Amino acid sequence: MSTRPQGTSASFERTIELALAGLAPPGVIVGSRHIQAGDEQYVLPAENASMATREPGARAATGTGRHVAHELLRRLGSEDSAILRGQSGNPIWPAGIVGSIAHDDEIAVAVAARSDALKSVGVDIEPALPLPDDLRAVVAAPQDRLGDLDPKLGGRILFAVKEAAYKASFPLDGRVLGFEDIAVDFEKGEAVTSFGRRLSVRFLASPRILALAYTAVER
Repeated sequence: MSTRPQGTSASFERTIELALAGLAPPGVIVGSRHIQAGDEQYVLPAENASMATREPGARAATGTGRHVAHELLRRLGSEDSAILRGQSGNPIWPAGIVGSIAHDDEIAVAVAARSDALKSVGVDIEPALPLPDDLRAVVAAPQDRLGDLDPKLGGRILFAVKEAAYKASFPLDGRVLGFEDIAVDFEKGEAVTSFGRRLSVRFLASPRILALAYTAVER
């Protein structure tokens, strides 16, 4: 993490942000940052107190994600607000704001919106690599409708979309879900949980697998 590998430069971060912004509905702002050694400094004292002890690499990634999220909060007028960690590991955003944070081994992303724009939002980022067969068997469910997903990356895309859908559903329902509890219909662009929560889902497979799930505010 102390060096910046090729492909994780500032220009690549901008590429990720543009890709993520292209998935996002109106009202959602996005950010990204390459994970760097020492980024744990960006975890605010109040946030640090709410997190379990982690090894240095994980703490750096957490700090990177929080740094990106703090910048989004600043842009939304909520500067210096802590994003605490809930009992189920979920980030607790300030009142009036919904958001989500994710990272892979190299880069962290975050999305946020005012709660009058969206009820909830979830994001995930994964490497554009096939999912191991044993994990794909756990992620896939009979009720999933995969459509014309890339057979090579379909498992990883499904994984990312279900992760994003879970992140978007938990703040609304407080339910811990397994992969089998989320059915994804890629033709409809929709995920439905076993508790009946419906979410819109979107994804891209390049330059990383990016997945976004959200629930719109009823007008």
